[in-house]
Amino acid sequence: MDREKTDLMFNTLQKLGDIPSSEWAKAVVLFKFLHLKKNEYFIRQGEQPSRLAFITSGLFRVFCITEAGDEKTLSFRTRGQFIAAYTPYLENRETWYSIEALKESDLLYLTLDQHEELFQSHPCWERLFQNYIVRLFIEKEDRERSFLMEDAKTRYLRFKEKYPEIEQQIHQFHVASFLGISPVSLSRIRSELKKNRN
Repeated sequence: MDREKTDLMFNTLQKLGDIPSSEWAKAVVLFKFLHLKKNEYFIRQGEQPSRLAFITSGLFRVFCITEAGDEKTLSFRTRGQFIAAYTPYLENRETWYSIEALKESDLLYLTLDQHEELFQSHPCWERLFQNYIVRLFIEKEDRERSFLMEDAKTRYLRFKEKYPEIEQQIHQFHVASFLGISPVSLSRIRSELKKNRN
């Protein structure tokens, strides 16, 4: 296993909670390496979830396709973050969204069953997981507040602030989908902001 990749994962997890060296030694051997090419999927909508992964490089889009055939982008995930269809796993049902690599990406992954066994094996993993869930809850609530209380231009500016490095790496329709607007509306907002800067 690449030491640089596992060190990145360890340092990320340590920010969520202290991990005894003995526990880390037990956990790190469970992870396997996975490389995904651009446009390959970590999981597709309708599949049964089975893995949890840490992103060591690359970029992912989490999205769903509605019954009307529309794509809705839920979030982006990049280096130093985790991806999984965890709620569908807990509910023993197919996942309702897909996770797609938007560029060449490297992952360290373990099965969700292994994750659950780890979770039960030592209190440090429970504390760490709780802290991570709190972060996800804050992110979800912040996104809901943004859709309810902010206009499209403000949402776009917040997107640029949160994801400063990825806008030039992805299609405009992915950004528009994430913001809940059409690509035409996004182009109009960009033009207006550019005009105001000049």
